Amino acid sequence: MQPAIYDWNSPDGTSPSATGPGGWIPFGGGAKGVMVVDETLRDGLQNASGVNPPVGLKMDLLHAMARVGVDVVSVGLPAAGARHEEDCGLLCREIQAARLPLVPTAAARTVVGDVLAIARAAESAGMPIEVYAFIGSSPIRHYSESWDEGFLVGCVRSAASAARDAGLPFVLVTEDTTRAHPDLLRVLYRAAIDEGAARLCLCDTTGHVTPYGVEALVGFVQIELSEWGAKHVGLDWHGHNDRGLGLPTALWAASNGVGRVHGTGLGVGERVGNTPLELLVDNLARVGARPPVPRKHLAEYCELAARALSWSLPPDHPIAGRRFLREASGSRAYRVVAELEEREEVPPARAVGHASPPRAPASVRPRPLAGGGTEPLVPMTLRLAGEVVQLAVHPRRTLLEALRYDLDLIGTKQGCDKGDCGACTVLLDGDPVLACLVLALDADGREVRTVEHLGSADLDHLDPLVDCFDHAGGGQCGFCTPGMLMSATALLEKNPRPTRAEIKVALSGNLCRCTGYGPILDAVDQAARIRRGEADRPGDRPFAEASPPALASHDAPRKQGL
Repeated sequence: MQPAIYDWNSPDGTSPSATGPGGWIPFGGGAKGVMVVDETLRDGLQNASGVNPPVGLKMDLLHAMARVGVDVVSVGLPAAGARHEEDCGLLCREIQAARLPLVPTAAARTVVGDVLAIARAAESAGMPIEVYAFIGSSPIRHYSESWDEGFLVGCVRSAASAARDAGLPFVLVTEDTTRAHPDLLRVLYRAAIDEGAARLCLCDTTGHVTPYGVEALVGFVQIELSEWGAKHVGLDWHGHNDRGLGLPTALWAASNGVGRVHGTGLGVGERVGNTPLELLVDNLARVGARPPVPRKHLAEYCELAARALSWSLPPDHPIAGRRFLREASGSRAYRVVAELEEREEVPPARAVGHASPPRAPASVRPRPLAGGGTEPLVPMTLRLAGEVVQLAVHPRRTLLEALRYDLDLIGTKQGCDKGDCGACTVLLDGDPVLACLVLALDADGREVRTVEHLGSADLDHLDPLVDCFDHAGGGQCGFCTPGMLMSATALLEKNPRPTRAEIKVALSGNLCRCTGYGPILDAVDQAARIRRGEADRPGDRPFAEASPPALASHDAPRKQGL
């Protein structure tokens, strides 16, 4: 059976590449003239804690985009509703009225109705809007949705044809491209080009790819376009930041000749976010790929993005954070903090490429207080699946932070950090709780169970829930899965015979950004029957070989090519 993903990160040269094994191009060599696409008003609104701001705030952000040199802007997904369609038209009219140097795009599924919604917004605005139509391209998505190649090709052709009939440029966006098989990518890209596609957008939807994979994937597509006589078709790169590689992979895509790279303000987006646009613009200037942008314009952009998305600017943001602004102004207040950092009395600032992930873990050292002195550590005890663990924490430390950063139980995910997404769900004395909203000290003397306590990888000792999620394809990108598993565990321990409706209610606090609720419900229902002895464990495990090999380090095997 075909593996659930195709791993473009292969370091052994088996993946197609424009330069071949060990032949990395010099960084920045192909990045001249690269364009920047701002997805804040589309991907930024998909964050679990994001909001759809008033159109006036969106317009203010448009002007800030123009001041930092953004070339292309997504004005939303018109098919999402009447307000979204209206806002798209209003934003395009603002671009025209203010003569902003921005090319408008809008998102759509590869569905004719979605494309027609963009066409209506374009007609209302009196200007063309590029259609960025997306479709899942990785095997794991096709398995979960029961899609076959004929269905996918039909969707691409019909959407591209609708855009062409409306006189709008069409861009095919292949979701999860970095885990898609090259044979299917050839078929989808050829279908889009045959229908007149102007561009192809390569997506690292789950933050999976490394520079190895960027080089291989981009090189493969460039070779295919050359062989088809389609060098006029442009390439985009759209990346996410699940493993903290959003910025470096975007820069490497630009270096490999991709014409447009995407980002969002402050990196706000699905799960842990996208490539931070302000850092992308700043770093492209530093490598000579684009003109430099004044820091004050970048800071203004960050502030307006935060206001539009109801987001908080991290204090250590390397462009707009208050601590960095104090440093730039030479304030004594910042130098005092810097001196404390040198003595390791407060946690250091994060690196440039990590400005917008969730809250960084606090140090286990005493915390300096505003009025002087230090905040004392408080001893506590946890029972972790029967094992007694003693530790000392700051009074303000959350249970999530204690589990992940003090006890290395990283299966519990830090998603929205505001109690919205459910990815951090654990069991506290058997009840599901959101670990990001529970203080660690509130769990003192109580039993905590995390996803690590659902059994080992040995099938004989694996909880049926985990096995059924694997078999039913309920994992998808996997970020929400630990929280789903723990909510389902609490349900089945209290209600061994739940109805489908009761399963839905139990999981209603857990958000899946891959829209994979159907397989998840199937998995919980099957696990309940197995626990009751009414069904056997699944015999065929289709994703048993899905896990990719460990990533190669940057020292081998391409050391000679760096």
